[in-house]
Amino acid sequence: MVRLLLPLAPLILSALAAPVAAQEEDAAHRADRLRTIELNRGAQARVDARDRSNARVRETNRAAQERYERQREEWRRRVEACENGDYRACAR
Repeated sequence: MVRLLLPLAPLILSALAAPVAAQEEDAAHRADRLRTIELNRGAQARVDARDRSNARVRETNRAAQERYERQREEWRRRVEACENGDYRACAR
């Protein structure tokens, strides 16, 4: 008998759980749920603002790093030219 009911277990459990899920939430629970939603939205707004700010900082750092690399490459070219006898490159 149990073997016959085993395939029906999910259906039986969902039928038994339906009345519990359909219960009306009380006012306190609803207020708590709405407050949680409000807190989550506020937290998400702060995270989004932080991420936007961090994106600007990362972009500024990336641009500074690229500028530094270009300047360093120019310096290396001048040092090489100076070492090869182009003394105008040494004066810069």
